Amino acid sequence: MENNSPINHWQEPQRQSPAAIFILLWSTAINLLKGLWPILAVYFFRGEKDSDSLTLLWGIAGFSFLTIGGAVIGYWFKKFHLKEDTLVIQSGWLKKKTLSIPIHSIQAVHLEQNVWQQAFGVAKVSFDSVGSDDIEAKLDALATGKAEQLRHLLMEKKATPPPDPGETEQEQKTLTYSLDFPDLLKLSLTANHLEAFFILLALLINVFDELRQILGGNDYMDTYGRDLMGQTVLFMSSLVVAVIVLSMLFSIVRTMVKYYGFQLMDADGRWIISYGLFDKTKKIVPLNKIQILSWKANWLRRKIDYWTIHVQSVGHKENKETNIRIPVVSFGKVSQLASSYQSFQGIHEEKSLRIESDYWKRSLWRSAVLITFIPLLGFSFWIGWQALILLLIYPLVVWNEYKWHQNFRWHTNDTGLQRLSGVFGRKFTLLNWKKVQQVHLHQNLYQRNRQLATVIFVTAGGKVSLPYVRLAVATALIDQVLYEVESREESWV
Repeated sequence: MENNSPINHWQEPQRQSPAAIFILLWSTAINLLKGLWPILAVYFFRGEKDSDSLTLLWGIAGFSFLTIGGAVIGYWFKKFHLKEDTLVIQSGWLKKKTLSIPIHSIQAVHLEQNVWQQAFGVAKVSFDSVGSDDIEAKLDALATGKAEQLRHLLMEKKATPPPDPGETEQEQKTLTYSLDFPDLLKLSLTANHLEAFFILLALLINVFDELRQILGGNDYMDTYGRDLMGQTVLFMSSLVVAVIVLSMLFSIVRTMVKYYGFQLMDADGRWIISYGLFDKTKKIVPLNKIQILSWKANWLRRKIDYWTIHVQSVGHKENKETNIRIPVVSFGKVSQLASSYQSFQGIHEEKSLRIESDYWKRSLWRSAVLITFIPLLGFSFWIGWQALILLLIYPLVVWNEYKWHQNFRWHTNDTGLQRLSGVFGRKFTLLNWKKVQQVHLHQNLYQRNRQLATVIFVTAGGKVSLPYVRLAVATALIDQVLYEVESREESWV
């Protein structure tokens, strides 16, 4: 009798949706255009085109054809299937590659849809797994229903034995948190506009440099600038103001488009996070896989009570695009969400501990030597006595270290560590003892002479440190953590 179990369907090697061909062609063409547009602009705007230019154009066309052809061939040779308890992804034509991911090591399955993927009814599927941080584990285009089925199958197969045939279990979902338009507006207005500013500034500088070469060099551009604005200073000032305004508008629109329709659903011990107007993203966060949970706000966002939660799961890396960030509109809501990981009632000054004042006192001479006097000596040979202005940096650096020390608080409870830090902004960090894999005690020469130490807790999703605590406190804390780690019954993943 034929077995029609959904699992058997996935045991046969299969390709992605045919729409993957267009998705790959489009992404390849965009990447080629990003890399080659300056060369193409110079070619088309030049008045004279010699034989070398024509040869260059044919070379670019040939390279583009081979790159796009490689993307099509890549689709044909990329297959995936389930083999027992392993997800297998095969790819490559001349150079074969097989990626095998044990299902028990898969922490989460994420679905993403850009505009084209939505138009074709497909989704990009990516996998977070133990040890795959530097490995590209993804499928570019699966039919949306098929992608959802694969996600459910992998998560259920990982968590529990396969259900009996004919038995269905409806996933219980509860809307825990969402962002409405006023929340999106606050998030957009307080976003990091500096990133957008530098992106646009670099783009304008690049365009300006290309136009200067195309139109005849510095003399022509200087003359053009004076004729247009009357003076180069006014032109550059207007350009800077325009870049600032455009960068703020760009950042606001980009943030609102990215987080449009943000929802966080609680579904059987998992967070299902979805957002996006054009590029739709759906991320799954098993709560028992969270290694470290933190949230922070800059000075302005603190004033309007707006925080961003950072989820560090297995394989987390700082500044990675796939990292999970949750914008939250109130500290009370943050505490409620954080309680899913560890009970949090706030870090009170009278009940918490500080690090030792030696932390900022050491910066008195460290900053003086490394940040002030060595640069001062170097710049004095270049700009003379005007280099003394660098001395203004010294009190600012020391004050920054002092305020960071004053604001730093920490305490422990039965389940883990809670830490607060920041100068103008604030960052809260929670760590459960059962997630700790290693504990390190570090002492430099300065700390050894004063019976101090820095304790570093290592998890599968990152590190948390306590700098400049008393050696006796550090030793007792390490003993407590090691006892908790050795006596735990559940896995750290």
